[in-house]
Amino acid sequence: MGKSRRMAHHLRHALRPAGRFWSNRKGIASIEFAATVPLMVMLFIGIVEFSQALTVDRRVNQVASSTADLIARTESTTTGELNGIMNIIEELMRPYSQSPLKLSVTNVIASTSDETNTVVCWSHPHNGGATYAKDASFTLPSGIVGKGESVVVVEAKYDYTPQIFSYFITSAIQFTDTFYLKPRISSSIELDNVKCSAPA
Repeated sequence: MGKSRRMAHHLRHALRPAGRFWSNRKGIASIEFAATVPLMVMLFIGIVEFSQALTVDRRVNQVASSTADLIARTESTTTGELNGIMNIIEELMRPYSQSPLKLSVTNVIASTSDETNTVVCWSHPHNGGATYAKDASFTLPSGIVGKGESVVVVEAKYDYTPQIFSYFITSAIQFTDTFYLKPRISSSIELDNVKCSAPA
């Protein structure tokens, strides 16, 4: 009986380091978990913020293409009709704020003798968008128009302010998109009954 007790005593003595090791392992795991959680939370928040920014960027692209498509379907338009289109298009930004959205619609026409000589026929800004003077030179990408042809150019800009990381990112991120679309039923689009005349 005494021998068994001595063996049990030695066994408990031998297992004490293992117990202390196991306790230390549990403490290390707790420390690792405490250190990892903030990183995981920041990663999750970053993914959410990035997804929202990506969605806003896609909305800006959609706004530019939809605006050009609506205007290119007409043979003539008015300032009032353009304002109405802009107000409708703003709804595409919901549920995000519409106030940072700036639009500019420009009808650009090429010379009848040189397709690289392109000038502004008319320009219509919205909410602080860019405006261009009539007959001012307007550079287009190569191959957009031929001699005497015109194109509707829509420029969209949106100053996106991060919703979650606004404390760290103090300046707005600007998303921009430019969309080009030729008129579908005429060589150019009249504005307020004023026809576009191509330069010689």
